[in-house]
Amino acid sequence: MKKLMFALALTALVTAGATAQKQMGDEHNIEVSFSPLGSSPIDGTVIKYRNFLDDNRAFRLSFMLNTTTDTYVTAQEGDFSAEDPVSPQLHDIYGSTSFGIAPGYEIHFDGTDNLSPYFAIEGYFMTGKDSYEQEFWGANDIDNIGQLEKNITWSYTTSQGFNAIGLNLLFGADYYFTDMMYVGFEAGLGFGSTNVTNFEYEISDLVAYNLSNGLAPDDDAPVSVAGDFDEFDLYDGYLSTSELGNVFQGSLRLGFLFQ
Repeated sequence: MKKLMFALALTALVTAGATAQKQMGDEHNIEVSFSPLGSSPIDGTVIKYRNFLDDNRAFRLSFMLNTTTDTYVTAQEGDFSAEDPVSPQLHDIYGSTSFGIAPGYEIHFDGTDNLSPYFAIEGYFMTGKDSYEQEFWGANDIDNIGQLEKNITWSYTTSQGFNAIGLNLLFGADYYFTDMMYVGFEAGLGFGSTNVTNFEYEISDLVAYNLSNGLAPDDDAPVSVAGDFDEFDLYDGYLSTSELGNVFQGSLRLGFLFQ
């Protein structure tokens, strides 16, 4: 049924587009990804802006920003001490932040009244960081061990970031089904390089950490080591990668023009 509805909708778009007019120049453009058969048809994870300098040249800029924080309860209140003092609720906290920007330039060709094929060049930069925080409850002074009323909540956080740069040579086409809206595709050849930063540790209370792990209270804790943070599906020892190959946007592009 979904495929039939999509086929009918596509037929309607083609029919409606028979009299549509593509860009003339001086328009602005906002674009998102479009997957009509997916669970979320409109995907705004990456938003692309274009400024048509004239009818066959455009400046483009793609922008991506994503921040998530997931908090899980690892110990309920009273799990470690049900009597006064009652032990607090403890958590595991997963965080992820990424940001990307990709400027580019397009050259469009004649095509038809409502079809605008083009070539484009695009560079990109992305950066991000993943973190994993664990909360604990315990003493932060060797003389307070066993005195639960003097326990504190402390945390141990591990994190790792990445930086990526690349360059894409692309071809694509926009099909205008109205004077202001289009669907399109894009593919091409790309080169990219990604580097992972050091795996970092952050401990909110060094004495509490050392006492919890059977270390001398004045021992130093690690602050960073080279290598991989595998909490988020990276690979042990992974530091960098370079890629050269085809790039393809698996979903349709859906956009509209405005003055």
